[in-house]
Amino acid sequence: MNRKFKREIRKDKDLVKELYSIIVKYLPNLLNMFNNLTDIRHDSYVTYEMKTICVTRLFGLLCGITSMTNITDEFNSEVAIKNISEIAKQELIELPHHDTISDVFENLSLDELRNIQKYIVKTLIRSKMFDKFKYKSYFQLVVDGTGLSNHDYNLNGNCLFREHSGGVISYYKFVLDAKLVIGSIVISLDSEFIENNDRFTDIQDCETKAFKRMAKRIKQNYPKQKFIITGDALYATTPIINICEKNKWKYIFNLKQDRLKTVYEEFMDNVNNHNETVHTDYFLSTNYTWNNNTFNVLMYKEKKGSKTTIFKYITNLKVTNDNIKSIIFLGRQRWRIENEGFNEQKNGTYNITHLSSRNDTAMKAHYFFIQFAHTIRQLLEKGRKLIKDLRLKIKEVSALLIKTLTSTTSNLSKLETNFQLRFDDSSI
Repeated sequence: MNRKFKREIRKDKDLVKELYSIIVKYLPNLLNMFNNLTDIRHDSYVTYEMKTICVTRLFGLLCGITSMTNITDEFNSEVAIKNISEIAKQELIELPHHDTISDVFENLSLDELRNIQKYIVKTLIRSKMFDKFKYKSYFQLVVDGTGLSNHDYNLNGNCLFREHSGGVISYYKFVLDAKLVIGSIVISLDSEFIENNDRFTDIQDCETKAFKRMAKRIKQNYPKQKFIITGDALYATTPIINICEKNKWKYIFNLKQDRLKTVYEEFMDNVNNHNETVHTDYFLSTNYTWNNNTFNVLMYKEKKGSKTTIFKYITNLKVTNDNIKSIIFLGRQRWRIENEGFNEQKNGTYNITHLSSRNDTAMKAHYFFIQFAHTIRQLLEKGRKLIKDLRLKIKEVSALLIKTLTSTTSNLSKLETNFQLRFDDSSI
């Protein structure tokens, strides 16, 4: 598809209307939930409804605008004001200034934002459009932590810290995220911030502690949902395995020699003498018992030219000759949270490492809004056929969204909702 043809076929594509149609059809209560967020502002000082504040921030992110000041600058047009007015259902003379949005975000309830995150995921699951991506009735849930920012001072008094040689201390903001892997997309199901409650503590918070807190919430929010928890070797511990077993979750965790040395060494001895699968470059040892838990250990050697990459996992999924390739594939899906999750949010559209606020609550609220926006953008880019047919790059989608929002009055009163989102299978 050459550039001229691409320009021609996208001339009449109103991506703002496409996004709004997806929200109205698949997340019909989202904007009302924004409006129902607790608002501590005094009525006499309120110019913008909560929904207007949230829609402005959300659509800024949907357009790939991460800086708060840039939202104010980019949306500074009569057309943008009219479009946001129509979406938020509030007649506006001008859009809320970035300082106004920041002030409101400092007082948002994080529990209420978690409820919105839960609403988005549950509503999409109930639509049944993700069912074909289940593995034997289980959704795959990949967990991983990532750094958000680093400082030479203890921002908000709750940073993780690391002391270097010479007594220099670095401070870090971290988050643990659990993302559903749905074909070629990843959707944030739960987020837990990794932070120290006591600024003077020697025992710091960490990823596995955060997972224990997260796991309680996931089980409470999704009591009957079946998950395959997938993580790196950090999670291959008795406490984490016990949590999965107690919650009736399946798991696939990376196996490394320095994490489970005994398991690793015995597995290598076993498969050298008695490999339980017939497939070339695949290796399996079933029913391994360790600390009162029984699981299977498997390995795959991927050969590409002169390079060989080895993947090793432990799992409580049943593994046989018939499904070992599928289980290895699921284990390798962990890369999606890095590449299509955190990488896109760090280095692509959303820039989660950019401090939109130094206020602790506002900083976390912005993170949640990035998760909302990332999910909705993926629904547009990966699920809407007419968008996939355009073969636009992510930055091209952002540019077209900004152009449409700021220079084309969208007819949002007449929406076409007779469409289905369809997602492609993933492949490695």
